[in-house]
Amino acid sequence: MASRSRHRWSLRNLSTLAGALVLWQGLALLLVVPVMRFLFHGALDAAETPNLTDQSFPLLVHHPTSLLWLMGMGVIATGVLCLQYTSVIALAHALHTRSPRPGRAAWRSALRTTGTAMGWQLPLVGLYLLLLLPVSGLGELSPLTHQIGIAPFVTAEYLKKPLSIAVYLSATSALFYLNLRLLATLPALVVQRLTPLGAMAASWKATGGRRLRFPLLLASPAAAVLLAYQVPGRAMAAVAELPGALLQTDSHLVAVLGQGFSRALTFLVLVAVTVAIVHVLLVRLGHRMIPTDPTVEPTTANHSPVAGNDGRRLAFRLGAGATALVMAVVGAPSVAAAPVQTDAPLVIAHRGYVWGGVENTIGALDAAAAQHPDVVEVDVQQTKDGHFIASHDTNLLVLSGRNVNTYDLTLAQAEKTTVSARGFSDTIPSMVDYVRHARKLGIKLLIEPKVHGHETPDYLERFIAELERVGPLGDNIYHSLDADTVEALKARRPDLSVGYTIAMTAGGAPDVNCDFYVVEQASYSPRFMAEAKAAGKPVYVWTVNREDRIRSYLYDGVAGVVTDHPDVAREARDHVENSHIGALRLREALQQLAHVMPASDPFPSRAP
Repeated sequence: MASRSRHRWSLRNLSTLAGALVLWQGLALLLVVPVMRFLFHGALDAAETPNLTDQSFPLLVHHPTSLLWLMGMGVIATGVLCLQYTSVIALAHALHTRSPRPGRAAWRSALRTTGTAMGWQLPLVGLYLLLLLPVSGLGELSPLTHQIGIAPFVTAEYLKKPLSIAVYLSATSALFYLNLRLLATLPALVVQRLTPLGAMAASWKATGGRRLRFPLLLASPAAAVLLAYQVPGRAMAAVAELPGALLQTDSHLVAVLGQGFSRALTFLVLVAVTVAIVHVLLVRLGHRMIPTDPTVEPTTANHSPVAGNDGRRLAFRLGAGATALVMAVVGAPSVAAAPVQTDAPLVIAHRGYVWGGVENTIGALDAAAAQHPDVVEVDVQQTKDGHFIASHDTNLLVLSGRNVNTYDLTLAQAEKTTVSARGFSDTIPSMVDYVRHARKLGIKLLIEPKVHGHETPDYLERFIAELERVGPLGDNIYHSLDADTVEALKARRPDLSVGYTIAMTAGGAPDVNCDFYVVEQASYSPRFMAEAKAAGKPVYVWTVNREDRIRSYLYDGVAGVVTDHPDVAREARDHVENSHIGALRLREALQQLAHVMPASDPFPSRAP
């Protein structure tokens, strides 16, 4: 009987904590995100730039007023995150110690703890909450941090060869291990009332025993491998596709509902895991770091004030609010994925077909031809003697095993360099040979001139001249990560289709003289899409390999996707085109709901 009572008490408390986490998710989205948007736009205005990109970032940090706006964002975000997490931990502690008014006690404790954290050690707290936790994939519980992480294209660059894979997994494993050792930092802040630095030291000590240290050492590389190869994301995709598979239908409505269910389930699982971790930290590690009151008997539930009306009312209110916010916050983004009319989105093979040859080589181009993409993307760089080769990496250590840069090689030396990856080997081709072979295969190219900083003064003139030796430049399209190169090429040849490629952006479409945008998938947002569409510029997304994500972008109406799996992208495109009928009416009916709580873009662009 006592065991059943304790079990009911534990379930009630866990559901209360889960409700508190979800409520904070909604409060941050409704109240804090608009303030962050205001500050962010203030920083952009002060620096006189329409958006934040990897190239405009120095403008913001070097402008005093803009830097103050950004620092204000950091202080507010740190304070809100600290209050969110410590209030849940304080609530767990209040429930565990049978406080007669757990909600009030938790709130007071969280305010006191946050005040301590916002002292002179604030930078340390901000580094922990805004960088260390999110980069390790642990920032999904707040709309302020859920987009912070290692960009997919960065991960992909390291997963080419065993040595680079080992380096990447070692670095990410170290991050995970550091996070796990510091996991008790916030509980120590709340319960022991330590300073942030003291709480970190207490957490490190509490997790340093042999019974914990070795499991953490094993768990860290396992977590790194799972995230590096997108296992959680692929599991989400499998859950999303389950309703369609069970009903044997390609209905878009079923796909949308499946995606919404998958996101809701994932979020609830994450909440449950977080609550369980908090429970373990407060109970299992209590003998190490948390001083308990000897007058309290936490194992006796029959006389607990929380087990009475106050506890039930608190659990009910939090649970009801949590349910409503889960539907609004998690369901809305999936509704927004309804298709819009688009003109034949392009499937663009990234650097050829990297599963059939080494990237940017003739072998990968031949392999891509067998996959029947609409376009093949290729990177080109200038050599020491002013010619051009097909190569993405400026330093060739990863692919060739030689620590040499492309700008230190002549064309002849580069063409003799052997590169290898994924069991394939080839030599680096000249740009002329690559483009000529593509013409022979009947393949249109998306050519990216990559700027390494050692180009000749007549770099673009040489680039244009070499391409003219092969055929009309208008047969292919062009893009670059360097805005100056994009505008210079467009100025010299306005007849060419030239795009601006964006590795990182927030705040809207950049003001660059280009014909289209190619945006990295981590920086894509529906609002970016809307602003680009208003400017009459198509949007392509790179590098997208999961079928569920490809479908999502195509549903949004992108002009195409750059992918390592053109066969998967073609199937996804066929699915979207076949399910298009009737989808527009669904989108129109739910459009307002989808924009009530746009959790996917905390820093949207300003209206054009």
